[in-house]
Parts: sequence; C-alpha cells; structure tokens
Amino acid sequence: MDKFKVETINGLPVVDNGRVLIDSKKHLNIHSSIDNPASDRDILNSDNYDESSQIDSDVYLSNIIESLKLRTLVVGIGGAGNNAISRLQEIGVPGAITMAVNTDAQDLFYANADKKMLIGKKITSGLGAGNNPAVGAKCAESDLERIKKCINRDVVFINCGLGGGTGTGAAPIFAREAKKSGALVVSFCTLPFNMEGEEKRLVAFKGLSKLAEYSDTIIPIPNERLLRLLPNISMMKGFKIMDEILIRSVKSIVDLISNCGLVNLDLADVKSVLSKRARSSGFIGLSEINIEKLKSKTNNYKDKQEMKQILRQRTIKALHNPLLDINVKSIRSCLVSIVGDQTMSLAQINEILSTITHHILPSAKLKFGTMIDPAAHSIKICIIGLADASPYLSRLEEFI
Repeated sequence: MDKFKVETINGLPVVDNGRVLIDSKKHLNIHSSIDNPASDRDILNSDNYDESSQIDSDVYLSNIIESLKLRTLVVGIGGAGNNAISRLQEIGVPGAITMAVNTDAQDLFYANADKKMLIGKKITSGLGAGNNPAVGAKCAESDLERIKKCINRDVVFINCGLGGGTGTGAAPIFAREAKKSGALVVSFCTLPFNMEGEEKRLVAFKGLSKLAEYSDTIIPIPNERLLRLLPNISMMKGFKIMDEILIRSVKSIVDLISNCGLVNLDLADVKSVLSKRARSSGFIGLSEINIEKLKSKTNNYKDKQEMKQILRQRTIKALHNPLLDINVKSIRSCLVSIVGDQTMSLAQINEILSTITHHILPSAKLKFGTMIDPAAHSIKICIIGLADASPYLSRLEEFI
C-alpha cells in the first residue's frame, strides 16, 4: 500500500484548522458507497502503521478519526416517511445519510434524499402498496438483499406513518435487518387521527407492535394529540411540528458524537442509554431559551435567581412534551444535548441538568454533551431517553 502523500511547504505538512490535508488521490475514501459501509473501517488495518514507532503521525491519527466517525442512516419509509426525510434533507444534518423508501415510484421521485430505494417493483410495478401492510412487507422482503447492503450502519433512524401499506408493512423489515447488522435502531412513527376510522387505527397498532419488536427505542407520536393541542393549526405546519421531533433527535445524536464540543459522547454512551429495554417507550423533549434574556440576568442576586427560574421552567417544558403520553417520573435513562454560544456558563448547564435529575427517576442513567455554536441566539435543550411504555405500547393487546 502506498504511503499517504501530504502536501508540504518548505518541507512542512499543510494544515487546515489543525488537521493535515492529505492528497485526495491517496486518501482512503471515508465516505464510501452506502452499499459497502464496511470499507469505512479498513483504515484501521492500514499497513502504514509502524508498530515499532513510539509516536503516531497526524496523518495516521487523522485517518483513524475519520474512519471511526459515526455511520448514521436516516430512513423515511412510505408517504409520511418520505415527507419527513425531505424536510430533514432541506435543513441538513452533516454526518448522516438520508434515504427515502417507497413502493410508489411517483412519490419517491418527488422525495428529497441522498439515496432512494423503490422496493417491490415486480410486485406493485411502482404503483404503491394500496394501503395493504401485507403488500408493503412483501415488497420489502423481495428486496431483502438490497436492504441488507445499505442498512449496515452504527445508528439507524426509521421514520414512518402507521396505518397505511408501505410504512406499516416495510418499516419493521428495515428495523429487523438493521438490528441484525448490530445497529442501534431508533424508530419514530405517527399514529392516525381518530377521524381516519377504526380499521386504520387497528392496522396502525399492529404495525406498531411489529416495529417495536425490532427497535431499541421507539417513539410513537399520535396525530390526535396534535389535533387536541392545536386544533386551528394548518395541516402543513402541524406536520412540520411532528417532523421537528425527528430532525432535532437525529441532529442532536449525530452532533453529540461526531462534533468536537466541550463535553462529548461516544457511540457506547448512546447505546448504553437508548438500547432496548423491556416495556420501555422512547421519549424526546425540546426547548429553547433566549440568550439575550439570560444575559440580562447576571448583574445581581435577584437577576441570577430569575435566570435560574427561566432555565428551570424551560427545562421542565422540555421534559413535559405534550405530544407524548409519557410519565416523566418514569424516565430511566436519557441523553441531554445542550447547545449555546460562547457566553453559556457552567452555572447554566448545571441548572439545566439539576432540574432534569430532580424530575426523572433518582436511579436514572443520564449522559450529557454540550456544544458551542457562536451563531446561536438561544440555548437549545434536547432530551432523548427511555421511560415506562406509553399507553400505546403498554396496552397494545387491547388495541389489536
């Protein structure tokens, strides 16, 4: 294997932001095809490493770091899943690959994603599953080898709407294969409105039961709760609110592991919190705190007490997500992402974390990470974890 060629000036390696720039022709392609993700790790077996050397070069270390980056895949399955993936793609999550999956060629054509997969072409001829989950599952099984090739990642997020054909039928197949490959599987699924009828509701809960079987963490989001909370909201804005749950979750986990922050987590930390536990349901809470408002509360004791009160209130708001039917006191493990500008203080971080630990189970496992974003206008809190199963999971027998 050829030695890596490093550009030099006066014999010194060219460095950008503290990292050695490597000649692209000699650089191992870290972002290899999604069909061959195993090659991402080949750098660890490089012949370039001299075991007799007492020091490691920046070139070698740089490539090790690149090869160990979190391999994340976000899959949107069916119509609702494709819509969510398209919005995620618009915002962008560096470090994650997006993939839209459908049985309907036209829907898939208009989806916006890094990768697209039309499943069951010989079964549906690209015309969709006709709201039949059995057809959706059959389509996924018919393309099993293609699915296996692309699903081998460290973390796989699955997003779908339940109650139709493709999402309900195919999503459990994707989750099953991702789990077999050793990935951490986090699934987000929406449940139909009551007005859509009892038959669709029954189909959705059967799909939820199958998807939960193969997911480490599953977060069921009932559309009906959005209708009750915001009855006058436009349909487009309502779905964007639902999609925000997926977007912030994916971004928070990828950023916590992949980016250099004040406090970082690794994949083992994430798995220790989100790996499958019996009778558990996923939970996510989001909140933002205006930074300028906090900056004005640092002058005296009274101001500082007001600042603490603001932080507590916004953190409690994140814990009590009105879209999820979760008992906060039952949260047994959680990841906390805190992002703010350079003025974010240790006292503020402490107040946020102390508030969380005060409200969840005393024995709960908590992992947190913090990042500095100089352009941030607010402190963003994202809490992701596991709690006792929501009624939609704990009472599945009643629904099906």
